[in-house]
Amino acid sequence: MAWFLYRSRAVSHASWTESDFVVFGLPLVIGFAVSLLVLFLGFPQMSDLKRMTMSAVGAVISSFVATVIAFNLYGT
Repeated sequence: MAWFLYRSRAVSHASWTESDFVVFGLPLVIGFAVSLLVLFLGFPQMSDLKRMTMSAVGAVISSFVATVIAFNLYGT
């Protein structure tokens, strides 16, 4: 998702991608929510703090990697 949004910004100059929150923040928030959902449904024995920490770390790493790939492909 992060790659697609950055590509839309860099290649097609879509008006809805002018906001940095849409291009960088939205994939991070959605990644956190999906990771949290998977961890809550898949690992009910884990503590809530551990699940939230793992979700946050996973979302940040995923967004960072996707952004680096998009920057390398389409420039900054």
